[in-house]
Amino acid sequence: MDIDVKRAWLISEREKLGWNQSDLAKRAQPFADEAGYVVKFNQQLIWNFENTGKKMPGWFRYAVEALKAGGSVEEDDARISNEAEIVDAVMIEQLPTFVGAGGGGTGEGDMRSIAFSRGLVESLRISPGDLLSIEVEGDSMEPTFRPGDQLLVDRRKTNTAQPGAFCLWDGDGYVVKFIERIAGTEPPMVKVISENSRYASQPRLVSEIRVMGRVVWVGRRI
Repeated sequence: MDIDVKRAWLISEREKLGWNQSDLAKRAQPFADEAGYVVKFNQQLIWNFENTGKKMPGWFRYAVEALKAGGSVEEDDARISNEAEIVDAVMIEQLPTFVGAGGGGTGEGDMRSIAFSRGLVESLRISPGDLLSIEVEGDSMEPTFRPGDQLLVDRRKTNTAQPGAFCLWDGDGYVVKFIERIAGTEPPMVKVISENSRYASQPRLVSEIRVMGRVVWVGRRI
């Protein structure tokens, strides 16, 4: 079982219990302490593994013990002991940096993957390979999109004649905006529109932008 599958499994089992990352950290710490394993569990430690981890951490076994004790994993569950395939989550490619709702994200860094519920992805009727995960920073698209929102973008949908919000490279960075074609322009132009009235719309040459896809789902922290 590779690291992406184990990561997806951990997220899926944690969410079954309704635990956030801090909850898992608090419940895993006693198991590590009892075994004499020196680690300081906290929300950031769990988040790093779930989102950016490239190596299996030694503390993973204690997180598993916490999940078992919480009742998410049956004692005879062979998915961990035998490292069988996990089917409750799928991995979606994630833009390395935020997508701006204001200033744009640079997109610098290595592409990585993040786990999403298989049921959620199946409900969208979109192949995981056609989706891109992005995180919003800035307030230019409020109230529809807020800082910290997690968006899923359908990379097949690049035709700006379709209504909706799009993720695009605007020449300066990755942003999420509404796009409106400007009729009768040559060379062709579009209007890049922010929802927040504090930000003015920007006319751009079609050749200056690159549409990544249309936003099809938004997740928000409460």
